[in-house]
Amino acid sequence: MDSYLSVANGVGMWIACSAIIAVVIFQAIRLTMISFKAGTQIGLSHKVMVQALRTGIISAIVPSIAILIGVAVLIPRLGVPFPWMRLSVIGSVIYELFAVEIAATAMGLPDSTTAFNGTVFSLAVWTMSMGFIFCLLFVAFFTPKMKQIKDKIAGSDEGWMTVMNSAAFFGAFGYLWGKPIAGGGYPLIALMGGFFCMVVLQILIRYGKQNWIKEFALSVAIIFGMTVMGLAHHYNTVGG
Repeated sequence: MDSYLSVANGVGMWIACSAIIAVVIFQAIRLTMISFKAGTQIGLSHKVMVQALRTGIISAIVPSIAILIGVAVLIPRLGVPFPWMRLSVIGSVIYELFAVEIAATAMGLPDSTTAFNGTVFSLAVWTMSMGFIFCLLFVAFFTPKMKQIKDKIAGSDEGWMTVMNSAAFFGAFGYLWGKPIAGGGYPLIALMGGFFCMVVLQILIRYGKQNWIKEFALSVAIIFGMTVMGLAHHYNTVGG
């Protein structure tokens, strides 16, 4: 195991992953500059634009906590640079963890928490990378077609489009996580913890008129669910 981790944490991997991160940072800076230029052209003050930028940065902090936890979970098996790069570029904790789980079980391991070897590491890296590339290609080449399909199915009925998008979302995640949740145990505990937290947050948003919570609700529920599962695991391990 140590031999493959020396590669996973090696200079070559750091250089390759850092190059990708550099491109993403450049894109963020460039888009910010373009946005400020466009804002000036339409008459927005510099103060307003800086305030909007600051609000966006602050709003990204809480969602980033869940991503940081995902990086910490992946580091023992995949090293530091690759999880850092993946979750900096894609940012989907659910997808990355699920891809690693698929790679581990495909190689005969019970789950992704079992010790890896070089072959499992390589398969996990390829699964995480290639599994998502088709989404990017689909968006790049078929977005206009999707708009035509949307207009044909839903037309101008935005309510129907909302229902269809929600159904597709829940269907996809139900397929991915239905089996482990149905098996009970820690996945079910995490789900119940996150669900309970989301219910409380929705009550605060709807009846407490705390609309600012909306942008943080999902991330907070995820973190709460993971915390509940971690406490349950600790309690079960140490016997209370």
